[in-house]
Amino acid sequence: MTARGTGNIDTAALQTLTHRLREGASEYAPNEADEARELPDRSPGEALSRAPRVPVGPRAVLLDCGTSRVEGYTHVLLVAASAEMLLGSHVVNQLGIILGRVVGVESYGWEGKELLHVRAPGLEWQDLLREAQDALADYLTSQ
Repeated sequence: MTARGTGNIDTAALQTLTHRLREGASEYAPNEADEARELPDRSPGEALSRAPRVPVGPRAVLLDCGTSRVEGYTHVLLVAASAEMLLGSHVVNQLGIILGRVVGVESYGWEGKELLHVRAPGLEWQDLLREAQDALADYLTSQ
């Protein structure tokens, strides 16, 4: 069994960047005239009528997120049992560091091969899952 360990993420630089971006946000706010009333060639509820798709890519690796019961962590991500087969052990071993790209993630720790506990106070579980999947997708496309 591979020991994946634990780690802390330095969030000071991300917080500074976030505050600086917020300060200049009003300069880039969209005009009301720019907002479209409806998406072109779409009708409301169209996505609900389609058959569900089998998840692929990061959504097939990071399956779910919930509340961690391990002291010091706020969330737990369910990692697919097939993650090493899909990504390779070198990528799975880096998942904690990859999740460090998500703003708000402060630390991580593995429990076995399928549970990745994360300290991310202030993030909702669905936001963390989506952001974690996006961070993994970005990592995979950069390789």
